[in-house]
Amino acid sequence: MRQFPIILIPPPVQRIAQSKPDAPAFTGNLPIAPSQAPQPIETQEAILLTIGLILVVGVVTLIAKELGIVVLILGTIAIIFKVRYQFQTYRNRYQKYQDSLQGYLLQLESYSREELQYQKKLAIAHGSERVLTFRQQQYKKLFAKLALTDQGTAINELDNSIHLATNAVRFGNALRNYLSGNLYQNAKLHIPSIDYEWSPDLVYRDPELNCHIAIEIVSSVEDRAAIAQNDLAERFLINANWIIIKFAEAQIQRKTLECCKEFAKLLDRLSLDPKPIDQLTDVADLN
Repeated sequence: MRQFPIILIPPPVQRIAQSKPDAPAFTGNLPIAPSQAPQPIETQEAILLTIGLILVVGVVTLIAKELGIVVLILGTIAIIFKVRYQFQTYRNRYQKYQDSLQGYLLQLESYSREELQYQKKLAIAHGSERVLTFRQQQYKKLFAKLALTDQGTAINELDNSIHLATNAVRFGNALRNYLSGNLYQNAKLHIPSIDYEWSPDLVYRDPELNCHIAIEIVSSVEDRAAIAQNDLAERFLINANWIIIKFAEAQIQRKTLECCKEFAKLLDRLSLDPKPIDQLTDVADLN
């Protein structure tokens, strides 16, 4: 019984159940932070220049000693002038850095405001009510052509005409207390590929969305031929965008309310109807 309930969901239904309305576009660009603060003398740069000069002088000296001395003098003078220039321009460079930093902070503040506004718009666009409405609009198009060969009899119409002894009727009467849609027994659908009139234990139909959910109650002793036939029928149904949920017979008999909650969780998870689960919060989960 551990593998039950078994739930078969068509791929198009799964895609809709995970879909959301298009999010608003975010046009803000994260500002680029300025480089690190300037130093009065870029010591690392001066050291690298000195090392470079020594290497160049060494190579030139191997070719011409006098030329090496000239290169050393000129290179030293150039490094001294560069270091002096850095020291003299430090205040201006530091002021430019401060201006750049202030500009960056202002841009960052503006970006943060834009992002906050975007998050608010996104929260509205992806709010639970909007997502539910968005998904149900898609479901109406997907389920528009679903129909039964014979709708059967609504469970509430069976109350006075038959004895409530069958598991299907007993479960149907318990389940319909929480649903806005209708439950039917003896519903039929012709499966052309195997020329078979398929009739599940119960069929749930949402009149607004026209979604159809087959509810099967699986006995521990089932005929192999019937199992094979039902498997072929289920493939046809899944391709036709039916949803199928199977409970074990023992679950229906011993844990009727827990099975009702499992069905309500399915409706909520697929965004078909979130209301039934609110009525069953005090009921334990099926295990």
